[in-house]
Parts: sequence; C-alpha cells; structure tokens
Amino acid sequence: MKPVTADPLERIAVAVERIVRLLGGALLKDIEGGDQRPKIARLKSYGFGNTEIADILGTTANTINVAVHSLRKKKKKGRKKR
Repeated sequence: MKPVTADPLERIAVAVERIVRLLGGALLKDIEGGDQRPKIARLKSYGFGNTEIADILGTTANTINVAVHSLRKKKKKGRKKR
C-alpha cells in the first residue's frame, strides 16, 4: 500500500486504485479455480487494461499479455473451425 500523502490529486489516485481493485474482485467473485484465463477474459470484457488486471490478480503485466495473446489465438482458431 502506498504511503498517505497530503497532495489531494495523489490521494484521489490512491482511492481510485483501491476502487478498481475492489471492483475487479467483485467481478471475479463467482470464478473459482487456479486458472487465471477466465478471470482475465472477464476483466478484459469489462474494459480493464492488462496492467490493471495484473494489479488485481497480483501478477505481472507480462503474464497478462501472454494470457491475452493465448486467449485471442484460441478465439481466432475457434472462428476458423466454423
């Protein structure tokens, strides 16, 4: 957690970050299991960016980038089979 500051804009930024983490957690409440791909897909569908998703899931942005690439590739492959 970031230290408390007197700068009003920085305090707002910290509050917004906290709200984003809470919202992300609420969106993922019903998804169980260790596989992060369904969680990533859900957060992406709600407009979260890769860095925000990484913060919410407690992982790196690179991990999210790889997972998103894999999800897109899988989705594209599914379209071609039809």
